Amino acid sequence: GDVIHRMLTATQYVAPLMANFNPSYSRNSTVQYLDNGTVFVVQWDKVYLQGKEDVGSFTFQVALHSTGRIVFGYKEIPVPVLRISATQHPVKAGLSDAFMILNPSPDVP
Repeated sequence: GDVIHRMLTATQYVAPLMANFNPSYSRNSTVQYLDNGTVFVVQWDKVYLQGKEDVGSFTFQVALHSTGRIVFGYKEIPVPVLRISATQHPVKAGLSDAFMILNPSPDVP
């Protein structure tokens, strides 16, 4: 659901680049993964920003090693990340393992 999605993108992620990508825009766009037992790799290849497809395609990946090492790799980033709009979706790069509690009771901090 929308609330769960917003909470997770705000608090728990491993994101080489989080933005409003549209992998269905091009037949050449793919999101692929590989797991060989010692490393799990996810690659976003030739993906476009929703509504900003004219900017160009992005290609990047994350490798999660069984040792705990995390590597972000970037091949094509056609626009500075700070110029990507966060209006429709958060724009982030990095790691977060926080949590959020929604408490409807005004008596409990």
